[in-house]
Amino acid sequence: MKKTVALFLVMVLIAGLLNACGNGNENDKPNGNQNVSEKEKLTIWSYDTTTTEAMVEEYKKVYSDADIEIVPVDGDSYEQLLQTALFTETDVPDIIWGDYFSRGKIFSLGICEDLSKEPYNLDTSLVSSWVLDLCKNENGELLGLESGPAPTGLLFKRDICKQYLGTDDEAELSEMFSTWEGFLTACRKIYNDSNHKVVPFASLGDVYCVVVGMKNIPYMVDGKQNIDKVCEEVFPLMETFLKEGLCGKIDQWTAAYYSSYNSSKYAFHICPAWCPDYHIKENAKEQAGNLGICMPAGGKLFNFGGTSFSIYNKSQNKGDAWQFIQWVLLSEEGQRNVQSNLIAKGSSGGVGTLATLYEDSMYDREDDFFGGQNILKFFTENMDKVNGRPVTKYDTAFSDSLGLVLNSMKNGLSAADCKTKVMDELKLKLPELFQ
Repeated sequence: MKKTVALFLVMVLIAGLLNACGNGNENDKPNGNQNVSEKEKLTIWSYDTTTTEAMVEEYKKVYSDADIEIVPVDGDSYEQLLQTALFTETDVPDIIWGDYFSRGKIFSLGICEDLSKEPYNLDTSLVSSWVLDLCKNENGELLGLESGPAPTGLLFKRDICKQYLGTDDEAELSEMFSTWEGFLTACRKIYNDSNHKVVPFASLGDVYCVVVGMKNIPYMVDGKQNIDKVCEEVFPLMETFLKEGLCGKIDQWTAAYYSSYNSSKYAFHICPAWCPDYHIKENAKEQAGNLGICMPAGGKLFNFGGTSFSIYNKSQNKGDAWQFIQWVLLSEEGQRNVQSNLIAKGSSGGVGTLATLYEDSMYDREDDFFGGQNILKFFTENMDKVNGRPVTKYDTAFSDSLGLVLNSMKNGLSAADCKTKVMDELKLKLPELFQ
């Protein structure tokens, strides 16, 4: 991190006070003259420097006088560092990032510009509706723009599916999995016909993600918590997978989990659009050519991840920040050039924000690592079939409580008792929701 030594010291000193920060396009080269900058540098804190550097490199080829500073930060510390900067009113980035699980809380702090209003007037026709919805607060204000949509499918091993399900064609598998009954039948067939040598999922965490994503039950309804309904819909199905041996007990996003990509023991993993570049290709080299991506249970995709770009409402660089966001995310030139830059560095380029390009040839590339499947086209062709749960300011607390109970279930706690445990914990964390 380039300039955060002092910031880190401040963070340590006042960590206990962090919660005090409460509520408080049509053109490829958009006009950035609103609120002309008084500051020398446009500052971006980044926990994905490869992508950010590609954006800045391409942007500066068009806007050569742009002065942009990328400050690398750890993603797990981002929200805490941001609240520290807000508390001290120093070094707050001009462009604020919000991952899918924390942006609701960031949006609740009253620090982000509404991009649907003057002087921004974001053209919402350029972005898929569900992508826009994930960047709105509970009041419907558009407080950011998704920089990399994360439609999520099911990673499958072709040889396993061919042997036990009779096909390794992604369209046929998607049809087979189009209902929960069909998906469970397929999982049972793999497990039983292999004499229990092949387990459908390596991790109960993946099962949780699929069930939560495909059930798509909102965490809040009309200002009231809805977690009891989430537990009732999600935990029994997870319990079924666990009791029938249809998933392993490997903790998600650990070294053992990444190793399971290579293992012939496991058939499925979740696969967000960003996952091939960030995890799969690095950790599944022995499975190169034997992988594919299809629809998960329920016949749709679901959102898992993503990062929103917001403009800090006290920034002196609002015009420059908006010009940067418009060009890299909403212009054809920006989207094409950034993707080309990333491809040159060994990335697939991922799925971009601009919906008008989803049928463009820039996404039409076969990938030998995935058996010749055009994985980007798979995602972009299905962008109208994605479940996206609305974000809330309580998402971090909800997700942490729901996720922590996975170990309890693995150790034998029933679905009903898991629900009780989650609700008891949330009553302590968020008593205002249970009054």
